[in-house]
Amino acid sequence: MKKGISPAGQRKTTRTSTVIRVDYHDTESFFRDFVYNIGTGGMFIATPKPLKPGAPLKLEFLLPMCDYPIRVNGEVTWSRSVSSEGQRRGMGVKFDSLSPSAKDKIDTIIKQLRSVP
Repeated sequence: MKKGISPAGQRKTTRTSTVIRVDYHDTESFFRDFVYNIGTGGMFIATPKPLKPGAPLKLEFLLPMCDYPIRVNGEVTWSRSVSSEGQRRGMGVKFDSLSPSAKDKIDTIIKQLRSVP
């Protein structure tokens, strides 16, 4: 896959649009940015400095209507370093080994967000 091309058509799970803060780090640096869509398989993080595909991450985020943070490992699957019409700079992140309770919580929140008019 080319750098900067979103694999939206290749996802195994659907994502829901929302804006939540995410704290994450790789082996060298800590970051705080915003998620613009999320699903049980991963998320899109909008950031002016996306990491390269293959970069491993540790993520922590608090979902709407959830009283505890979700902590999960992930991997950057694609990145977009230049904004284009209607597309933010950022990166797609795939979750690794999402716990059953975190997966259930994400599923529940996604269903609730989709039902809000």
